[in-house]
Amino acid sequence: MKQRELKLNNTANNRQMEKTKGRSAFLYSIIAVIAGVLSGILIASFLWKDEKVPSFKDIFGTEKSESGISEEKPVSSEKRDNGVQAEYKITKGQKYYTRLVEDGDKNILLVGEDATSGNYDTIIIASVSDKNKTVRLINFPRDIYIDYSEDVLNLLKEKSPKLYGAKGFQKINAAHTVGSRIEYENNMGRFRNSDIDFLADLIEEVFMIRVDDYAYVNTKGFREIVDLFGGVEINVPVRMKYDDPTQDLYIDLQPGLQRLNGEKAEWFVRFRQGYDNNGVFRQYSDEFRKENQNEFLKAFFKQHVNLKNIGKVDELSKLIGENIRTSVIGVQKISEYMNLLRKVLNKNYDQQSQIIESFDKNINGVYFKIIRTE
Repeated sequence: MKQRELKLNNTANNRQMEKTKGRSAFLYSIIAVIAGVLSGILIASFLWKDEKVPSFKDIFGTEKSESGISEEKPVSSEKRDNGVQAEYKITKGQKYYTRLVEDGDKNILLVGEDATSGNYDTIIIASVSDKNKTVRLINFPRDIYIDYSEDVLNLLKEKSPKLYGAKGFQKINAAHTVGSRIEYENNMGRFRNSDIDFLADLIEEVFMIRVDDYAYVNTKGFREIVDLFGGVEINVPVRMKYDDPTQDLYIDLQPGLQRLNGEKAEWFVRFRQGYDNNGVFRQYSDEFRKENQNEFLKAFFKQHVNLKNIGKVDELSKLIGENIRTSVIGVQKISEYMNLLRKVLNKNYDQQSQIIESFDKNINGVYFKIIRTE
């Protein structure tokens, strides 16, 4: 089995990805919004930066063969094993019981952080299978327990004893913080960002999913993107009433089919406990919220991810620049995603959603989700 040694650098360098300055940027994004405490992320994020082409059609258009018949540009045919042989030694051999993606699938990591704690409250893989004509959304519960290796634990104890001593740092929603504190790969990994690289490699090691790219959007961006597209029509399954002044969160939704604006959409995707129609306080499972998140994303995709929304390019470009970080940069990569997205739209790929199988466990007074391993 091919192995990669864990690359952990002891220098205090915490550089961000280098940002190139120069020519004006042309940005394009077609968005499917996901949820969690801030749950709005891109299902497809396309960023054109510091490079020019004669027109937008040069990327999103079709090519003609010698016979004059329009043909799609092929998506990269690079053979990939999606991490089946990856071994970063981040964990003590922790492994999910089954594969969730196939060879050749395009896997995009979608993340969003908790508005108050800084943890990632939403972690989703959007996996596009050209072979099976599907778009699968794999939703990771934020409380998944990560069984870190001794190498990681020792380095974390040395570099950040406060985090090492904190309860719950083994949850997957804090993995990016662990990666940042131990200066994983010295910000010189695949995405040149220790927190994203660490989370991506962790997902590859444990769940056998090779992350091709990532996209991150903040809470403000989530609301503004939903509003830009005119809201989302969705069925609210139960009465959602909950107030939390510490988070400046006040949820108030009636059940039934309705159109949600950005603010109400955030309420919908964050709700997991509150009062029902009879005024009784109820606790809903994390699976309940994840199912709502997946339904919201699918509804957004069905209603708004289409060719007619190309006209929103200028407005989207501003929102993306202010609220979204992504690794989808450069002509070749953007062209690849453009063509893949066009296939998704034109061939009506089946949309699927999946939640990681796990069970609840209390470890030293902390609630965790333990993934199924066999």
